[in-house]
Amino acid sequence: MASTIKDWLNNLGLGKYAQAFADNEIDLEVLPHLSDEDLKQIGLPLGPRRKLQQAILPLGSRTEASSGSNESSLKLRGERRQVTVLFADLSGFTALSNTLDAEEVHEILNRYFETVDGIIAGYGGRVDKHIGDSVMAVFGAPTAHTNDPERAARAACDVHEALKTLSLDVGRDLKSHIGIASGQVVASGTGSGEHSEYTVTGETVNLASRLDDLAGPGETLISEAVHRAIARFAACSRREAVSVKGIADPVSIWCLEGIETNPDTDSND
Repeated sequence: MASTIKDWLNNLGLGKYAQAFADNEIDLEVLPHLSDEDLKQIGLPLGPRRKLQQAILPLGSRTEASSGSNESSLKLRGERRQVTVLFADLSGFTALSNTLDAEEVHEILNRYFETVDGIIAGYGGRVDKHIGDSVMAVFGAPTAHTNDPERAARAACDVHEALKTLSLDVGRDLKSHIGIASGQVVASGTGSGEHSEYTVTGETVNLASRLDDLAGPGETLISEAVHRAIARFAACSRREAVSVKGIADPVSIWCLEGIETNPDTDSND
């Protein structure tokens, strides 16, 4: 077995796809768990996907035989998934809340969550949690689609548009700042006997949160992996690379400025 993912791909004559694997943080440990949908999502054509599936198959058998894991231990350990994570915050919420009474703040937050959650669900995503005025959503776990980055990007655009209408309804100028990143995460149930939930953790989550923090009111910042997945039908402008805690090198980011209408996108695909 090769010592690195790049060497392994080179041995298969597929070295030109090494960067796609690196961008999505796929290492040798992840290989046995990759599906055809995962390979398609990171941009591999049909031929290389079939070749990789044949090479991955014995790796999966070897891992299963050596692990001796049962279903309960897999749930405890979690599973690696290729997902797209979206964070959406209400811009200027602290300042806004200082000018309103508690009932008004509660009403605006509920309307905001109802709006954002509904859009996310409409694109096949799952709301992971609400944290203050922030929504964290996941596209790709527990249900994966072949175009999860596109779904997240379209959801973000719809959120910005929907808040224009909501602003008129509540009489306040409401805008959201959004961050989106794609990559490998660990998806699992966490918690205790009193409370448990299904969530995702990893560098991709941290990156999406960081992009959300950097985005201005009405902006959506996306990672390089998301940009690569949607570039052919989305208008984006490059921003200066940023440092993210837990990631060694500065990461490239883009601002999503618009996306072509695609009537074929269906949340049930």
